[in-house]
Amino acid sequence: MSSRKALSTSDSADIAGLKENMNVDYVICYNLSSDKAEAEAGFVQLIEALKNVRLATEVRHGDDSSVLVFVKVASIDYLASQIYRERVQDWLYSVRTFAPEKDVSKAFEKEPVTEAERLRLVYFLITKPKNEGGAGITPQVGRWKQVTSIFPIHDDAFNKSWIKELSTKYVLNDGDLDRIRDKFGESVAFYFAFMQSYFAFQIFPAVFGLGAWLILGQYSWLYSIGTALWSVIFFEWWKKKEVDLAVQWGVRNVSRIQHPRAQFQWDYEAPDPVTGEPVQHYPPTKRLRTQMLQIPFAFGCVLVLGALYVFCFGIEIFLTQVYDGPFKSYLVRGQFAER
Repeated sequence: MSSRKALSTSDSADIAGLKENMNVDYVICYNLSSDKAEAEAGFVQLIEALKNVRLATEVRHGDDSSVLVFVKVASIDYLASQIYRERVQDWLYSVRTFAPEKDVSKAFEKEPVTEAERLRLVYFLITKPKNEGGAGITPQVGRWKQVTSIFPIHDDAFNKSWIKELSTKYVLNDGDLDRIRDKFGESVAFYFAFMQSYFAFQIFPAVFGLGAWLILGQYSWLYSIGTALWSVIFFEWWKKKEVDLAVQWGVRNVSRIQHPRAQFQWDYEAPDPVTGEPVQHYPPTKRLRTQMLQIPFAFGCVLVLGALYVFCFGIEIFLTQVYDGPFKSYLVRGQFAER
């Protein structure tokens, strides 16, 4: 009961958004245009799979050939245990710098559950394989080919207020980025952080480029060197900024955690030497053959790019050295036209 209270009071704004959406976490669009008996059997399997992972469902009509399955968490305690388990896993993989509190309620009080974290865990409950505690539902794959999409519901009140607030700002502070991260997840927050940093770093080359064009003339080696050095500075600065944000948001080394893909086409299974569980394998030789296909593609790109360069230089030479017709002064630059 304590974990239920801690989880349900983690963020009043998120709870308000859930109430506006009738506590619905995700919507599953199920297509009924195929064979009626097959679609009905698949729909029953869908509802049973969601029920087995403690997810409640409500069905409503979609368009003429589909229904919408509204999904929400039926057991807050079960969701709390899954979130706590995910945080422990992050700590074991060195994603988090500290272990969560052993008491679940204290862990959620110290680090409240954000809406992005909640939606991510519910999505994992829907899509993860059954042997990992999920329902194993993957849209348009295998027996779930009638499931066309899985998507969350927008919080219209938050979207309107947030767009109104962002439209009055030119620079996002750390609080704004944290709010984006709590609502939409780390990937979206990283996007906004990168774009803001990128545009800020574009100010110097823009001013420097204008000055070089007015003072230094065309094809300035000083401008080329300055732009190259500034690119290196931005790249190194962003790498440090990215690490700082990853540590702050608790997603450092998150790529170490790998989730199985339903689209993975394996060749054989072999027991894991440590756990003894069957592990699906794909031969390295086949992977190498697939990767080597990029070599002729790269050569083709080089040839196309080289041909474009030759074509552009050919046009420039023709206009400056051969062509002497009307509008030449508009077609070529002044210094070439005088030659």
